[in-house]
Amino acid sequence: MGPGMIERAILLPTYNEQEGIEKVIQSIRSVDRDVRIILADSSNDNTPEIAKRLGADVIRTERRGKAYAVRDAFSKIEADKLIMMDADGTYPVEEIPVIFDMLEKYDIVFTSRMRGVIENGAMPLINRFTNLFTSAYARLILDSNFTDVMSGMVGMRRDTYKRLEIYSNRFELEIEIVVETVAKRFRAAEIPIRFRSRYGVPKIEWIDGFRILFHLTKRALPLLSRGLRGWRVDMYGQEISRSIAQRSGSVEAEGR
Repeated sequence: MGPGMIERAILLPTYNEQEGIEKVIQSIRSVDRDVRIILADSSNDNTPEIAKRLGADVIRTERRGKAYAVRDAFSKIEADKLIMMDADGTYPVEEIPVIFDMLEKYDIVFTSRMRGVIENGAMPLINRFTNLFTSAYARLILDSNFTDVMSGMVGMRRDTYKRLEIYSNRFELEIEIVVETVAKRFRAAEIPIRFRSRYGVPKIEWIDGFRILFHLTKRALPLLSRGLRGWRVDMYGQEISRSIAQRSGSVEAEGR
């Protein structure tokens, strides 16, 4: 870790999350008191003021769009280990220490709602279908084994997120990270998580589903001509992933 480097950071992409941001930050502090919390924010409500009051850093981006804000934040953050997660309370903060520990072994750690538990009312049926279809399409076109390519919680080492080439501006971000993992052959793992009901109003729109599929196809097709399909992610069950912290990465992934 170089001079001035942050050891651990949480990146929260935010747009008008004032209803739940205080609870989200407090829940993160409850599992890691020393982690740096950073918002990639383009809100026009009180989200950044609430976050600053609670000790979080705020990177302001005037242009609205999740991928745009995160791309800007990646260029400015200097953290040895980084977890990006949605700031709406849906993702489990209890997995934060697990993911940080797994980053001792992996370049990137994905999370899967599809292999985990989705609480009642947390994901509408149409959203669940879209996630399942998109993930199945990604497995086909990338010849990979990701089970949830739209999950909004992912951990990365510095030399991983600094190498990501992000071209989208909205919710295609997670798909691009998946494609970049295959293209750059990052050593990757996936763990199941519990997905909860969100605070506030959902930002994603139905048209974003078509944008995501289009962008996945556009980014994945060049990999076919370059012979870069066929990358595999190490799959962990919940109990196995938690044992990483105790055994320093000595546990073998499922199905390997």
